[in-house]
Amino acid sequence: MEKEVQYFLECAHKCTAAGLLSCSSGNLSLRCKGQDNKDCALLSATGSWLGELQEDQVALCRISDGTSLNGVHPTMEAGFHLGTMRKRPEVGCVLHFQSPYATVVACMKDKPADFNVTLEGPLYVGREVPVVPFLPPGSPELAAAVVEALTAHDIVLMSNHGQVACGPDFPATFRRALFFEMACRIIVLSRGNYTTV
Repeated sequence: MEKEVQYFLECAHKCTAAGLLSCSSGNLSLRCKGQDNKDCALLSATGSWLGELQEDQVALCRISDGTSLNGVHPTMEAGFHLGTMRKRPEVGCVLHFQSPYATVVACMKDKPADFNVTLEGPLYVGREVPVVPFLPPGSPELAAAVVEALTAHDIVLMSNHGQVACGPDFPATFRRALFFEMACRIIVLSRGNYTTV
């Protein structure tokens, strides 16, 4: 498990280095095999900063019921991390991030219907990005709404909150988040004067 935790820390720090996170915003989960060789996940601890994450701030939880197996309390958003992994067995990584431009878009009154401003958009982001209305962070209602939105999509906007991306592993999820941030940057800097592909 030590190797998996070290990799988790590397992934968390990489998200911050890439500019996907601000302050204590954002949390990460990676599917893994637990001590009993059953489906588990590593999650960043509640209140932790991904850019400064340490070993004692990584929770090992059972995906089936969310129980922490190492005594570390997972992120308050564990509900949509583990819920997505339960609903989609192929998902190995869930990343909640609040990158600068994508968060601006999440706070817009009139959000874009199409984020495919570059050729890579449909490949990495998908044709549609569902929008979840503002719901209290960490609430069962938010978790349910995000899980439902991610059932048929790989990225979702949470109004006035941030974004969630998922994928088979960290590299795929990380790339998706980066391409989504790039699309949002183009949309914001164009001040609405953009075309889609």
